[in-house]
Amino acid sequence: MMGRVITWARTLLRSESATTSVEFVMVYPIFLLALLWSIETCIWMMRATSLERGLDIAIREVRLGSLNSMPTYDDLKDIVCDYSGMLGDSCATDLKLEMQIADPRAYEGLPDDADCVDHSEPIKPAINFTVGQANDLMLVRACARIEPVFPMLDVGNAMKRESDGGVALIAVSTFVQEP
Repeated sequence: MMGRVITWARTLLRSESATTSVEFVMVYPIFLLALLWSIETCIWMMRATSLERGLDIAIREVRLGSLNSMPTYDDLKDIVCDYSGMLGDSCATDLKLEMQIADPRAYEGLPDDADCVDHSEPIKPAINFTVGQANDLMLVRACARIEPVFPMLDVGNAMKRESDGGVALIAVSTFVQEP
């Protein structure tokens, strides 16, 4: 009985009929991982482009004066969300705007640390939203919190992560208040 088992094991080890399957099993996960990384990166880029587009259209409406008056924080946020289709239904809760006056002669941009929505913290109002006067150079930054599609891949380790696991997408725009 033991001789048959040893003979069967030797034949199995010497057989070359499954070599393609072994190569497939070794290479397939690498190609699958590359495919998932590509999908995740593509979705992030579409969301980032959508946020840029939404902010640009909102700022264009402010610049051209198509709104009756200077919009409030909530008005500007609604306009950005209306034109940012890829951010989804949670745009109103996952988007935060900052706006401040900048001196064009001694330019200091917005602070490096963007103020984004963090669902693990209590709700904080916008800390930096200043409406300028005529001829003021205004800097506007939108920060949208998104959920990764494949969080187990850790594609976004280089991106700013919030403590609740979300990823921050940031878009910046400028405009001058017309008199």
